[in-house]
Amino acid sequence: MRSSATWAIVAVVAIIVVVAVGVYYFYSIYKPVTTSGVTITYWQAYSPQEYSAFITKILPAFEAQYPNIHVDITNVTLSTTNYATAAAAGNAPNVYYDSSNDEGNLYSGGLLVNLKNHINSTYFNSFAPGPLSSVSQANNTVVFGLPVNENGVLMYYNKHFFPNGIPGNTSALLADLTTLNQTQHVWGFAYGVGSTYGYRFAGWLPGFGGQLFQYKTYGAPTLNTSAMINALEFWYNVTYKDHINAPLGSGAGVSFATGLEGQLFETSKAAVMFDGPWDLVPLIQALGTNLGTAPEPMVSSTGQHFAPLLGATAIAVSSSQASGATAAQINASILFAQFLASPQAELWMYNGTGDLPSNAAALSSLITSANAGTLLPSFAQSQNLTASEFSTVEKGILQQMSGYTSPTPSTPQMNYYYSGLADMHTELGLYYTNKTITAQAVASCVQAFIASNGTTVLPSCS
Repeated sequence: MRSSATWAIVAVVAIIVVVAVGVYYFYSIYKPVTTSGVTITYWQAYSPQEYSAFITKILPAFEAQYPNIHVDITNVTLSTTNYATAAAAGNAPNVYYDSSNDEGNLYSGGLLVNLKNHINSTYFNSFAPGPLSSVSQANNTVVFGLPVNENGVLMYYNKHFFPNGIPGNTSALLADLTTLNQTQHVWGFAYGVGSTYGYRFAGWLPGFGGQLFQYKTYGAPTLNTSAMINALEFWYNVTYKDHINAPLGSGAGVSFATGLEGQLFETSKAAVMFDGPWDLVPLIQALGTNLGTAPEPMVSSTGQHFAPLLGATAIAVSSSQASGATAAQINASILFAQFLASPQAELWMYNGTGDLPSNAAALSSLITSANAGTLLPSFAQSQNLTASEFSTVEKGILQQMSGYTSPTPSTPQMNYYYSGLADMHTELGLYYTNKTITAQAVASCVQAFIASNGTTVLPSCS
């Protein structure tokens, strides 16, 4: 039997081979033109772990390869408002890091370049289909950003409460969580309904036979549906009738590892929470070998899985209109964007943060190592996990991302959904807390709000 150290060496060698192949493929289809003496600006919103990987690994490697390109770096909040304000004055950054949805809106406003006009079209085959779709428009004739990761929500659970593994369907899961609540006095779920602007709520609709958009990736959001009503009623019953979900409410300070959900889950006061790969590091730090991962469950009454939105964070290049960039700066910006989206850079980022790569070669290397039980990135090794232990954690994440997801459209229509859910917190309060309105009234109200093209006042309900 090989030692864990030997397996770690095997995993590293496998990743290096895949990266080398990916880098060779990248340069074989696109040979960049050297740019001399150019300064470009880069706005990013990295987490501390992401920034560490960027500043210690990725940026020095880029500067070594392109010594004549200087990058001025600014940390900003992920917000199209900041960017749009700067763009209106012609002072937008040359390179911009944000969600695929936000960047889709910026491209629609003429503020980002279509990278397909600057890069050989075969280059884009190097990305996994899901992340690439989230940064594409017009039947993939437009690509407004290069995805550097892929994001979706999965089920994190505390293995201490599930010694025989976590059930994969709602009937068995709710039964186990009810017993757990009654015998060990812990919450089953830590989930703030309606928080994160509906990002997670959209994932419940497929479980009840619906989807966020009638045509999956375009058109107006469709929320006045039986799936929406059933999803609302499901979480009301789980929270206020069965007392399995902690009644955390919604809004700021509730969601994910940094909010109330994380506080309950990380202190073993809740058995399950819904979160993404971006919080893998703090959850590993909190639970260690007790951290388990699994796809969100199948709804027993329908036979269909919950399917969270799958999107990406991407690197976009500003148009001359937005940034005042010269042709040389745009060329240098594209080189920088491609470097950030290269398999080597994405694996460096993963090794320090757990951000899942969008580059197909890098992602394939992780899948191969996880399936072999040999995956052990530095952030997991620092917590004294073995390759076998961590590989099991990563396999659950990969199963969710490659199995049951819903596409995230990059069109402005996605923001109608987000703004609608952001403003329906009052309606959720009326329904969840006071039950003075029905789930049907909530669904009808939000649909009317969306149909009004995002007015500032909800037209009914409250």
